[in-house]
Amino acid sequence: MTIRHVGEAEWHGAVDPLWAGTLDRPGLELGPLFAPEQTAAVRDLDAIVGERLQHRMLFEADGAPVGGYWGQQESFGRYYMTVSVFHPAWRGRGLYRALLARVTAAAADAGFREMYSRHRADNNAILVPKLRAGWLIAAFEVAPRWGLTVHLRRYLVDALALVHEHRVDGARVAELRARGLKLP
Repeated sequence: MTIRHVGEAEWHGAVDPLWAGTLDRPGLELGPLFAPEQTAAVRDLDAIVGERLQHRMLFEADGAPVGGYWGQQESFGRYYMTVSVFHPAWRGRGLYRALLARVTAAAADAGFREMYSRHRADNNAILVPKLRAGWLIAAFEVAPRWGLTVHLRRYLVDALALVHEHRVDGARVAELRARGLKLP
């Protein structure tokens, strides 16, 4: 197995075919719903943000793509795990768990405060490993493209995980105050 960083065009050329036959309910392509000026306006907005840190990787066996990963920097110290896909013949071999551990360590080493991802609610192949690795359910959303999705977060700064717990059930008040957080 080799892993290599690639550009966007090569990544799409290799990874897009991996989706074939893997989704019972493929996402909807929403592009036709937008007028050309709406599409151009979004491109203009994206240009303002500038170049973000991105990772596009191909997983290859004997020179053939068997998986792909794309992750990118967002604002406020957040790293977004955007896409992970492996050919069905390569699933269940621990590749995703290994990828998850390596990406988490790299994001923490780079100084990101949290990691974020969104998944179809029936995507147990991704949800279960992430929940077992300490990711938390942050939200549910009905997204136009995918339907019901689950938003997950993994805090890379212990204090943020404590604040999350506090927001859920009011716990950790003394510990957060001791760390300098002003709470009522």
